[in-house]
Amino acid sequence: MIDSWRTEPSSEKPMWYNRFDQVDHISQHPDPEKTGKYPPVDDTRKLMKTRGDPTSCPPYRYVYGHYEHLREPVFPRKPDVAKGELAAGANVTRTDVWKREGEPAIQSIARFNPDNFRPVGYAENIPCPDTCVPEGHLDFRHTRLPTWHADRRPFHYFATGMFGLIGLAFLRGTVVKVVHGLWPARDAIAAGVIEVDLRGIQPGQNFVVKWRGKPVFVRRRTQAMIDAATADDAIVNSLRDPERDKDRVKKPEWLVMLGVCTHLGCVPYPDQGLYGGYFCPCHGSHYDHSGRIRLGPAPLNMEIPTYEFIDDDTIILG
Repeated sequence: MIDSWRTEPSSEKPMWYNRFDQVDHISQHPDPEKTGKYPPVDDTRKLMKTRGDPTSCPPYRYVYGHYEHLREPVFPRKPDVAKGELAAGANVTRTDVWKREGEPAIQSIARFNPDNFRPVGYAENIPCPDTCVPEGHLDFRHTRLPTWHADRRPFHYFATGMFGLIGLAFLRGTVVKVVHGLWPARDAIAAGVIEVDLRGIQPGQNFVVKWRGKPVFVRRRTQAMIDAATADDAIVNSLRDPERDKDRVKKPEWLVMLGVCTHLGCVPYPDQGLYGGYFCPCHGSHYDHSGRIRLGPAPLNMEIPTYEFIDDDTIILG
């Protein structure tokens, strides 16, 4: 029986130099016809060095398989100290060489050569393991996981929690700054709402007040202006931007609107134009006494801002 297509059966070659098979690692699959017989072991360092430890060959990953697929890996059984088995540190699988009682270790090591080792054979009667790390296939976990690892877990948990709390604190500060940066400033909010006293405005006068960086026309209309604006309601459907006068004012006497032409943003002149309301000197747009566009390039009526009367003589813009 052959355990691998890359290696000869263990019954044909002594297993004195057993190692794990590594994936695509040519040094683990030498040609026995070219390499010949391994030289005798004459140095203790050759015996002390672990050959099957995954940490000795970091670039390669090991294949852990069943004995019937791979050579038997190096898993030295625990020496029987009472019998004097195996010189300390000898990295062998099975051997007939025992350390004799009272003999120096260096003398027994001299007998560790291929001629004194016997074939290992196969573990054909062992059932195929159904776990990732069966009892017969150690995974060198003790070399990868330090023995003090479990003792440091509380410290790791504590450090992780502390760094997490610090990160959450920084995150909270960042979110608060971003949200507060999106809120308008109090002075901007205060500037967005202003009161206008109407008691000083005479009939027919067009009073201008600055609100949010734009001019606002507050006109106290005469009865003639009111009659002219309401008379044009009869032809409202023919206007460019149909809108009745009563829909543009809250009180017939007072007309409040932005003093900006809806064409390109110029400031119209009051009491001018063909309809006696407002006239834009930039491109010749004509508005009536209700601020509706009647002639010219302006597409819409003059805009009505948000306002309300808090009493008969005061309005609030915004």
